[in-house]
Amino acid sequence: MKNRNSLLFLIVILMMIGTSCKDNEDVYNGEYTYYLSIQSEVMLHLSDNAEDESGMVNPVFDRLSRTVYFMKQAVSENETMQSNEREREAALLTTCDSLYRNYAETNPENKGHVVCFVKLIRCKRNNGTVTDAVTLKYYQFWYENYNGGNGGDGSDDPNHYFAKPDSLKAIDLGLSVLWANCNFGAKLPRDYGARIAWGDPTGRLWSGQGIYWKNDAYTWNTTNYGGNNPPEDISGGDLDVVAFNWSDGWRMPSYSEAKELCEQCEWKLQTYGDIKWFEVIGPNGNSIIMPLAGIYGDDLSATPRFHRGPLGTNEMGSYWTSTSCPTPSTAEERGYGVNEGVITAWSFRFFANSENDSARLYFIDYVRGYHMSIRPVQNK
Repeated sequence: MKNRNSLLFLIVILMMIGTSCKDNEDVYNGEYTYYLSIQSEVMLHLSDNAEDESGMVNPVFDRLSRTVYFMKQAVSENETMQSNEREREAALLTTCDSLYRNYAETNPENKGHVVCFVKLIRCKRNNGTVTDAVTLKYYQFWYENYNGGNGGDGSDDPNHYFAKPDSLKAIDLGLSVLWANCNFGAKLPRDYGARIAWGDPTGRLWSGQGIYWKNDAYTWNTTNYGGNNPPEDISGGDLDVVAFNWSDGWRMPSYSEAKELCEQCEWKLQTYGDIKWFEVIGPNGNSIIMPLAGIYGDDLSATPRFHRGPLGTNEMGSYWTSTSCPTPSTAEERGYGVNEGVITAWSFRFFANSENDSARLYFIDYVRGYHMSIRPVQNK
């Protein structure tokens, strides 16, 4: 009798545990939230007031805007759903996929330049801080007659995703992190690689729309490149183009990590024929090659305005860090003028000097729309 009672008690306990697990699975507990990360070279009007195509100013762009608007609306409505996380996520993906297919049916795929990139992201929020961010889906929108593409680096190819090269290695220089043996977007260590704007995880934004030169300074009116209030550091986050395109913990280097590279390593200018580069030798004797890839600057009268160049190739290296730079001025050398409230980002630059074969190294902040090299790092 005692054994029978014990068995019944055990069964009751197991049933209670099973019920508890089911409740935790089926009841929405608000653990996850969802949002869209939008990077666009064209101005989006995120409203639904252009339902009648006969009233569209530009049917392609208005249709794009409306599609993204409805995606944002679906994300907002998803927050109120009282169901389990799997059902919420599946419903949201189904809605966004349907909206995207409807856009694609009226705009044949792979025709023209990709002008807008949208990521659907799941994350947790703790006191306003985003953690455990995961990209669920990546959508890209195109326009066949758009003339604002970059025209170089292969970045205007809709199928170009900056995959990790076969030659990629993580080099231990005796510093706090491991450094890649080649630039982001390069296939070999001496290749220049891609030039990327700060805070553009797609690596393809070139027009600089929303960044204006007014009263001899830059002002800001765009959500691209981190928007008006970018994070203090984007390394490994949602705006990091390296983390977005690669895996295995590869990311952009922070300001302090780049400082180590510049200050604790020996920089030796090397040449082969007319080609120059720097060999950077770490405290432990290991080394990497840093190409002189130059920079894409701005042209106030051109479209796209941030695709002037490349400037200074084979003479200058200009590399982004992941760290933003608050305004007004800091103790470091300031870059181009910006209006109050416009946040820039730190980069480091080095020059080939034929007179003494040494590097002139310094840190400088730049407007986040400029396009520079990126040398990825990885934690030890």
